Amino acid sequence: MPDIIIFFLIFYILLISVVGYGILFQRLCFGHIGNSTDQNEIYIGFYGLFLITIISLISSLFVPHNFLHNIILHSIGVLLFIFLKIRNKKDYSKSIFLISLLVLSALLISKTHDDFSYYHLPFTKYLTEQKIIFGMGNLGHGYKLISSLFFLNSTFYLPFLEYFTFHFSLLFFLIFFNYILLSEIFSNKSNEVIRFICIFALAFFNLSFNRIAEYGTDKAGQLLIVVLIIKILQHICYDNNKFKLNSVLILLPLLAFCMSLKTYFLPYILLGGTIVFLDTRISKSIKTICYSRSFLITSISLTIYFFHHFISTGCFISPLSITCLGDNLEWASSSIEYKNLAIWLEQWAKAGAGPGFRVENPLDYIKNFNWISRWTEKYFVGKFLDQLVVLMSVFLVIFLFLKKFKLTTGSLTINKKIVFFYTIILVIFFIWFTKHPQLRYGGYSIVFLTMSIPIAILFQKAVNKKTFKKNFKYLVLLIVIIFNFKNINRINKEFQRTDLYKFDDFPYYAIPEKKFIAEKTSSGLTFYRSPGHCWNTPTPCTGSLKSKIGVKKINGYYFLIKNPISE
Repeated sequence: MPDIIIFFLIFYILLISVVGYGILFQRLCFGHIGNSTDQNEIYIGFYGLFLITIISLISSLFVPHNFLHNIILHSIGVLLFIFLKIRNKKDYSKSIFLISLLVLSALLISKTHDDFSYYHLPFTKYLTEQKIIFGMGNLGHGYKLISSLFFLNSTFYLPFLEYFTFHFSLLFFLIFFNYILLSEIFSNKSNEVIRFICIFALAFFNLSFNRIAEYGTDKAGQLLIVVLIIKILQHICYDNNKFKLNSVLILLPLLAFCMSLKTYFLPYILLGGTIVFLDTRISKSIKTICYSRSFLITSISLTIYFFHHFISTGCFISPLSITCLGDNLEWASSSIEYKNLAIWLEQWAKAGAGPGFRVENPLDYIKNFNWISRWTEKYFVGKFLDQLVVLMSVFLVIFLFLKKFKLTTGSLTINKKIVFFYTIILVIFFIWFTKHPQLRYGGYSIVFLTMSIPIAILFQKAVNKKTFKKNFKYLVLLIVIIFNFKNINRINKEFQRTDLYKFDDFPYYAIPEKKFIAEKTSSGLTFYRSPGHCWNTPTPCTGSLKSKIGVKKINGYYFLIKNPISE
């Protein structure tokens, strides 16, 4: 059977498994809610990714995610899809399959993300070969930057494709993102402001996020957070149904999922306070929320996720030094090291560092707004401005597609709830801008939300409802054409490359063979040294040839000790 057939076959088997786990999660967590919530089935895809991630976080404490583990896991997922029933299951499956076909060209990549060889692949590969090892952060910075996406991807390690499936989850995020937006756009219950924001999101993110190789661990979470904020805005500011509490509860696990993908989404917790403050029915139901299955699962999942931070780094939230206990742990680095790492990451985000470049006095550089002029020159003009132009073009093109040549402002619907909600969005924007002002570090989502909400409010009376569906279909067709044209053009260029990333082994992305040194310790663990990036070197792997790493084994678990006095 040709490789390309196996490649796509396993992709769809995994997609079916994810949906199966999503159905299970929806029934276990929200089955008691029944039909009282509006369209709670639209989250099934993300629920499936979340549940598999939770299973992965737990099972990695005891066993590696090898072929046997993953075959059992996804066989169960496929069976769940076949035998569990939900409302409109057939229509849901058809829609997901159709959307997947429309974006499938993005799955074929020869070049992976720049950080893939550095720590994405080594960390994920480590999860397939070992159960958890304490002190992995001692092997390099990459093991200190933990994302639940690595745990999710490790469950996709299957025969034939092995680690060439580690980018499948990224396309799953885009598929489920598009499904939710399209469902909301065509829903008869959707408010015009919400509909416009969804249309903006559909166009902007499919045009900007068309290259899966650029997702890394950052863009998937941004897709999810945009959906969540749109739905929270809808439930709090526009819905008046008596089941609003249930509508909010079904989003809690996904908010936890988002924060586990990247910890820079933690400021979005502010929206939780917004929900309680803006809705008296919810504020009076705090006890109900705290005893709900949704809150329980959210709390457990985040606890397990941050426990993995502790296992790797000695910090409960890496690299926040205030959460680090390394000064009291033999196998963890000191809190000062994580404080320096946080400074380094902020320096990088503010254009104070780059390949072959470092500013002098980084502490002074990142303070206040000393970094603005260089950031504007090196980042805003070169990268930020391009995306800003794309977003503004999206606003203009959508208005031209859907307008009725009559834009009125006299009857705009702006109430106190919307103003307060938008104020919180601005606060989150300010936190992002002053701490890590790069689009990849949560910027795409917060910049989009900051700009699209007021534009949608302005546009809400500008839709020609008589021709909306017809014109919107043309808009979707245009988005699909551009999305696939850009990817087909990219694939063609990747076949013509003459460097490492040429498509020599289609449909698999390029991975160089790395030379490495194996060091077996008296404790029984072998770790590997490979100069530079580890790529697919056996794990645990470090890119350093000189650092001293000691190993201890306690109760069946290995502990890595940096600069040991003796092993």
